[in-house]
Amino acid sequence: MSNELEKTAQAADMKLDVDVRLIEPRGNLMGFANVTVNDCLRIDDFKVLQGEKGLFVGMPSKAQTKDGKTNYYETVRPVSKEFRAVLNEAVVEAYHAEVAHLQARAAAVSKPSIMEQIAEGAKEAAKENAARPAPAKASKTKAER
Repeated sequence: MSNELEKTAQAADMKLDVDVRLIEPRGNLMGFANVTVNDCLRIDDFKVLQGEKGLFVGMPSKAQTKDGKTNYYETVRPVSKEFRAVLNEAVVEAYHAEVAHLQARAAAVSKPSIMEQIAEGAKEAAKENAARPAPAKASKTKAER
């Protein structure tokens, strides 16, 4: 087996558990992810970024200031392009799953508009009024006539 095929097989055999935290988008930053590798190593602060070709994963990084300029360098790096592809796919898939989960949750708890609530209240009031017996009319006595 060639070295490239071995790397691809090894990357595919890894177990990646991904937790995604969505945020209000800031520029191209869409969220953050934490990844647990083979139930042995947890890596926090991956960035979920929107690029021209779609979502991709930014590696955890640290700021370094030199001569008044701030540069960022990755504190975690995939060793192979195959693992980078597997990691990227796992994080993007988890991001889409979290978006779908939040959309379903929002749809389940959405409240009707004020106008819909008023209309529904009017219907219920009309039903209650229709179900009430009409008030009995008092018959007038001979003295009252």
